[in-house]
Amino acid sequence: MQATVFRCPNCGAELHFAPPGVSVPAGVRPGCPYDGLSYAELRAGHDAIYFGPWRKIEASPFEVRRAYQQFRRHFDAIAKALAVQDLPAARRDLALAMEAYHGVDPTAISGNDLRLLDNALSFIHRVIDDLLHEKGLPPHRPMDFAEWYDAVEVPFRDAW
Repeated sequence: MQATVFRCPNCGAELHFAPPGVSVPAGVRPGCPYDGLSYAELRAGHDAIYFGPWRKIEASPFEVRRAYQQFRRHFDAIAKALAVQDLPAARRDLALAMEAYHGVDPTAISGNDLRLLDNALSFIHRVIDDLLHEKGLPPHRPMDFAEWYDAVEVPFRDAW
């Protein structure tokens, strides 16, 4: 069964439905798994990148360039969230993410570029966790949302 893709009107998450083994009645859209969570848009944006096709071993250069653009948009959303916060650790983590991102050459993707994007994603995750920690909330766990994305497992986990 092919997954249906839609964008959540509440948090902006691009979700792939249906989870494995679930049939979707015609015209029915699932509820967003990020509804009611703090920083839902940041979590959803992170997970869209985290579970993206660029992280597959057989990813095409187009998929990697698409992820590169997703990172840019996600940095903007994170910067907007941080603009009203006084969190030096989160700002440092964002700067480290941006540094890794700017080290990537999107015109000639190499293994090093993939490693840099993966590092940038890790620092983005730390920023989200910094924001959640400030609110006294538990860290974000992408694997809690894995069933909503077209990903069975996360590639590269042990490759770096």
